Amino acid sequence: WIVFFGTFTIALFFSSESQLYIFTSTGFKIIWVVFLLMFFFLMFFTIMQLKRVELDTDSYIATNYLQTFKLRYEDIQSVYTLRFWRFIIVSFSLKGRSSLGSKISFLANAYLYDSFLAEHPNVKSLLESLNSKG
Repeated sequence: WIVFFGTFTIALFFSSESQLYIFTSTGFKIIWVVFLLMFFFLMFFTIMQLKRVELDTDSYIATNYLQTFKLRYEDIQSVYTLRFWRFIIVSFSLKGRSSLGSKISFLANAYLYDSFLAEHPNVKSLLESLNSKG
């Protein structure tokens, strides 16, 4: 999305009026740049903050696709879950700061997340004791 809209913005500013007649007015360019900046901020503060997390019996693996870290459940200070229809946004607030920050958020499939917790009651009890209901 960012590449597409960024490329379109570059095309707006470097195209002549004969190539993109409708889109070359100054008013449209200003509105488009404001829209683009709002879109970038929305993407950065929501979707780009999500990490990929794989849960295990005694630890979990978190990655931002550049670095991967294996962390322990004991490092979690609180857990916040927000359920949507088929998805859950889970946020682990850590006791200290890790290389991925002090909060690790991820989007989980509700069925797979609940299945994992059902198969691992010790992890379920630990996370429920730390849970701040959402």
